[in-house]
Amino acid sequence: MSMSEFTKDEALAFIEAMRLNLEGKVGFKWFVERLATLTAFIESSSAENEQLNAYLDWANARDDYESYRTAPR
Repeated sequence: MSMSEFTKDEALAFIEAMRLNLEGKVGFKWFVERLATLTAFIESSSAENEQLNAYLDWANARDDYESYRTAPR
């Protein structure tokens, strides 16, 4: 499964399951903290992505963006 096939909720559930599995275990405090940080990053990135998509739709720029995104570089 590629990363693009994951939904935000699936990714967050996976990270939370890992965090809960490791929480309280000796030697994993740092990792558990990083998983919490990763959760916050995903939520922040997702919110920003939603805002950018809303702006593209509001500005009627979706087609221009898709053309730019698929243009050879």
